[in-house]
Amino acid sequence: MNYDVVIIGSGIVGASIARELSRYKLKIAVIDKASELPAGASRANSSMIHGGFDDKPGSVKAKFCVPGNKLWHKLKDELDVHLDECGSYVCAFSDDEVRHLETLLAQGKANGAPGVAIISGDELRSKEPNVSPEIVAALWSPEAGIINNFEAVNAMIESARINGAELFLETRALGLMLDDKGDVRGVSTDKGEFSAPVVINAGGVHSGEIASWAGDNSFRIIPTKGEYFLLDRATKGFIHSFLFSCPSKAGKGITVLQTAEGNLMSGPTATEQDDPEDRSTTPEGLAEVLKGARRLVPNFPVNMNITTFAGVRANTESGDFEISVLAKPRGFVNVAGIKSPGFTSAPAIAEYISGLVREEFADRLTFTPNEKFIPERTNIPRFLYMDMDARKALAEKDPAYAQIVCRCETVTEGQVLEAIRRGARTVSAVKMMTRAGTGRCQGGFCCPRVAEILSRELGLSLDEVTRHGGKSKLLVGKTKEFLLKKEGVRHE
Repeated sequence: MNYDVVIIGSGIVGASIARELSRYKLKIAVIDKASELPAGASRANSSMIHGGFDDKPGSVKAKFCVPGNKLWHKLKDELDVHLDECGSYVCAFSDDEVRHLETLLAQGKANGAPGVAIISGDELRSKEPNVSPEIVAALWSPEAGIINNFEAVNAMIESARINGAELFLETRALGLMLDDKGDVRGVSTDKGEFSAPVVINAGGVHSGEIASWAGDNSFRIIPTKGEYFLLDRATKGFIHSFLFSCPSKAGKGITVLQTAEGNLMSGPTATEQDDPEDRSTTPEGLAEVLKGARRLVPNFPVNMNITTFAGVRANTESGDFEISVLAKPRGFVNVAGIKSPGFTSAPAIAEYISGLVREEFADRLTFTPNEKFIPERTNIPRFLYMDMDARKALAEKDPAYAQIVCRCETVTEGQVLEAIRRGARTVSAVKMMTRAGTGRCQGGFCCPRVAEILSRELGLSLDEVTRHGGKSKLLVGKTKEFLLKKEGVRHE
């Protein structure tokens, strides 16, 4: 398998880089061990498009956050993703915290964040009446927003694929391949070798390990878990924007937000751990989230909670992104340690990496513009948000859109079929693409139906259908056969 560029990791950063490089006639492979997208930190996060005030001027984060924010306001239409341009507030409870707001305000202005301003607690409550009466002031950032991160990652990688990039899921990178000069010649994986003169490390929590394959031990990834509550969409309108506490050394603290789809959500914690794959929730972590949520919103309706979850972000000792081209082995690029505001920064990072690759590797690659590049991508129809006339027209065109599969999120069989056409092979992949299973019953009603459709369309038996690949089977066989086998064992 011969390529020009191999990108390790198909989170929002890897997907964005793939799309940006597909503007050129390059053979691009994106590999990821996950079975569906998004995975990792791109899947479990606050979905925030940051305003750009929190990053120290001169940092790598500050370099990319505001430009990334501006790009997302353009890309939301180009890629047909749901971005709620709701703004954000950092809330202060004391005079000391107000002074910190002044520091953030100065940083925002230095970083070029438009419209940032400090408002009074009363002004905040006039817009968000459910916030604490003890908040004395807030930093308002009008350009901040909340994105549907499931849609955004899938949109970005789908756009890259439309323009020629290839995606290889369930493909685990095992090591870097070097030529006899000690330069990059590709990546070895559990699915074979991917030859390429340029390899880009966008491996998230594993990016430190991947960098070490190239002999780069200049930074260390500290896996940092964040736990969350996600409430029923019936809480829509309880708040309308994104609420921060004043940040501390541990991070931006517990937040309360309304997701792009209208769910109330709160988190994350910031617990350092050794295991980059441990996404378990804990009583202690969730208690911390609830305490922080109630500080911002005293009547936070936790009784409406439908699920809890955790994500692991790729923190570094410096707290900053690690973006570099190694002098040796030639052909290796680090885009590592990408945590908040990584989702916001991703499109700007991708533009920068594209320019960097063109500048550094003109002797290794030919950068001919892709005159057939298509910037637009259309999402799967969002049946939930259509009026009855639009729903009727769609169902008349394709009767599968008249069959409801997920009651909570009003997802139809037509949407599930379209997700499969676009590459969904697991129940979780259908969830990421259509929101089937994200509602109040968390898949209790629709999961069996989605599994049946996957079985039918992919030519699989039901016991071959998985939730998220690997051994995550939903069924292990027929009950009668299981009981007969069990009875046979007893007789023996």
